[in-house]
Amino acid sequence: MTQTKTVSKNSPMRVFKQNKLWRDKMIAKGESQGSVLHWRRLDDAEYDKQLRLKLLEEAEEVRVAKNREELIAELGDIYEVVDSLCALHNLNKAEIIEIQEKKRAERGGFTDRKFVDKVEHPEGSFLANYCLAESEKHPEIIEE
Repeated sequence: MTQTKTVSKNSPMRVFKQNKLWRDKMIAKGESQGSVLHWRRLDDAEYDKQLRLKLLEEAEEVRVAKNREELIAELGDIYEVVDSLCALHNLNKAEIIEIQEKKRAERGGFTDRKFVDKVEHPEGSFLANYCLAESEKHPEIIEE
């Protein structure tokens, strides 16, 4: 069922659920085009939660990007969310890049394109215990 709301006799409105963080200027842009936006300002905890959800949303949009231009636009959105998370948590980009470079030096990057289908770890080892503790991400394969 389509829900409509009438602002005047000549302009029925269709109502859509959003429940998500919007970019600051988009609310005014929508209102300037005749839309009615019902929004509220988030406290720090809600803002943090919504930024993290927005990061997942944008990551999914990166995943389904169909061409170079879409990929660039969606990666730009991810940078915007990361910048907002940094500002909220008073994080310095240089610190993040330092950690990134440290991990790359210790663990490598992804440039070799190595995709692991499955692993076999000795029972009781650190990596076996890690996988068991993260069983939703790393389900154990039981072969009979």
